[in-house]
Amino acid sequence: MVEQKDHFRAPVANTFRKKSPFAQLLEHMGKVRECINLLGDGLVRYYKGDYRSFSKLSERVSEIEHEADLIKSNIRNHLPSSILMPVDKGKFMWALREEDKILDHAEKLVTMLDMRHTKIPKELQELFIDHVKLVVLTVNAMENSVETIKDLIETSFVKREREQTKQFIYKVHNFEYEADQKKYAMVKGIYKLEKKLDPMDTYHLLKIADWVDDIADHAENVADWMRAMIAK
Repeated sequence: MVEQKDHFRAPVANTFRKKSPFAQLLEHMGKVRECINLLGDGLVRYYKGDYRSFSKLSERVSEIEHEADLIKSNIRNHLPSSILMPVDKGKFMWALREEDKILDHAEKLVTMLDMRHTKIPKELQELFIDHVKLVVLTVNAMENSVETIKDLIETSFVKREREQTKQFIYKVHNFEYEADQKKYAMVKGIYKLEKKLDPMDTYHLLKIADWVDDIADHAENVADWMRAMIAK
C-alpha cells in the first residue's frame, strides 16, 4: 500500500519519462485547455458581476499551472541533445514555451482581477462575454492542432494528415482574428462610455480586454510554431 502511494506521488519520475516528447506536449496542452476552459467560465460569471467564486478559481488556476510546470520540467530534463526527433527540437521547445506562457498569463490574469473587482457596464457585457468565448475557442483549436501534429508524425507525414493539420492551424488563426475584432469593438465601446466611467474603471476595462486577448495571441504563436515544425 505504501509503494502505491509513493508511485502516485512521483509521476514525473516513474511515468512521464516513458512517454514520447509529443505525448508529454499533449499532456501539457491538456492542462492549458483545462485551465482556459475554467477561466472562460469564471470570466463569464465575473463579467456578469458574480465574484463569489473567483478566489477559488484563482487558486485552481495556480494549481493547474503548477501541475503543468512538472510536465514542462520533465520534458526539458529528458530531452537531451542527442535524442533524435522527426521535427526541429528548437521549434518544439519554442512551442512548449508558448503553451507555458498561456498558463502563466492566465495565472497573473485571475490574480489581478481578484485584487480589484471591476464592474463591466451592461452595455459592454455581451461584447466581453463573446470575446472570452472566442479566446477559449482559439485555445481549444490550438489543442486540436497539437494533437494532429502528433498523428502526422506517427504517419510519417502522410499528405492527407498534413492537410488536416494545416486546417486545424487555420482554425486557430481564424478564431484569433475574430477575437481581435471583438476586442477592437470592446475598446471602442469603452471609449464611448469613457465620460460616464470612473477613470480607474476605464483603465481596468482596457487592461482586461488586453489581458484576455493576449491568451489568444499566445495560442496563435503555438500554431505558428507547429506550422514551422511540419514545414518541409
